[in-house]
Amino acid sequence: MSKVKVEPEKIHLLGIRVLKSVFEADVSLIDSPQPIEKFNAGYRSESGFNLKENYQLFRLFIKIQGLDDDKSVKIRAEYHIEFHFSIDNLSDFVTHEKNGDGFSVSSMLGATIAGISYSTARGMILDRTQTTDFNGVLLPVINPQKLLEEDTFS
Repeated sequence: MSKVKVEPEKIHLLGIRVLKSVFEADVSLIDSPQPIEKFNAGYRSESGFNLKENYQLFRLFIKIQGLDDDKSVKIRAEYHIEFHFSIDNLSDFVTHEKNGDGFSVSSMLGATIAGISYSTARGMILDRTQTTDFNGVLLPVINPQKLLEEDTFS
């Protein structure tokens, strides 16, 4: 596979589906709400492709735990978000295996799609957590390549 440059204008976000959106607060917060200022976040992703249609599906799974001063979990949130992309030149980023059974996609394109998806999810989650005890969660900026390589969702 040659080093093909990712051209943003050839990537089209077709749609977003929220598959899961869960917020759960500890019983102790019901009668005495308190802002949560510390949190842990975990994530993982998965991708699917339809090469004939120049289509990529990217799923992002995010868990958030709000911690009190004792580092006890007081609130939890979980989001599963699906992103649908059309990539005009998807075939330029694909290498087929010699036996014809499989293929791989350039990590450059993968990181670009992961970055677009994660950035969009950050905004969605900030908006959805504004009126909760989280008082708005701004997920950290991360290297999008980590979304493809790491699973911190557990």
